[in-house]
Amino acid sequence: MTLCEMKSLPASEQKVLFKKISTARKKGKGTNYSATYGAGAAVIARTASVSLQEGKKLHEAYWKLNWSVKAIAEACEVKRVGSQMWLFNPVSKFWYSLRHDKDKFSTLNQGTGVYCFDAWVREQRKRGLKVIGQFHDETISLVRIGDEELTRTILKDSVHVVNKLLKLNRDLDCDVEFGENYAGIH
Repeated sequence: MTLCEMKSLPASEQKVLFKKISTARKKGKGTNYSATYGAGAAVIARTASVSLQEGKKLHEAYWKLNWSVKAIAEACEVKRVGSQMWLFNPVSKFWYSLRHDKDKFSTLNQGTGVYCFDAWVREQRKRGLKVIGQFHDETISLVRIGDEELTRTILKDSVHVVNKLLKLNRDLDCDVEFGENYAGIH
């Protein structure tokens, strides 16, 4: 069902459907986050507020669908220096401290995300954007009325340059929104 179709339903039906979607989303999000970090069925059940039996099903379904997480983690280059482990990130070329073997995928994933984001911010600033806020995967800049298209071009060009520099197996992209406050752009 599309959002438009959902909006055409009576308010009471919209409420029921929204509750079902919210419940499924909570289970999926909790499972995805906890399983990626090595949680078993019991932790998944607790995180998703479901029975242990359903936690086992969610755990099994997650790993059936996301087998590549383990494959990527196994392929990571790790070295030991004294009592410390270090994971090599082939995108950034940095070595990251690795406290536990189970953290290989998340260390690689988060380190790559931060490196790509920081490269994008660098390119924005090189092109004259004044970044006044940034968090997770967003930047905020003050834009004069009338400069929206120039700003959109700078943001898109910046991400295009990052794609050319990093040569990832998927291109990065960004959405651009304008508004008078944070609520208007998020």
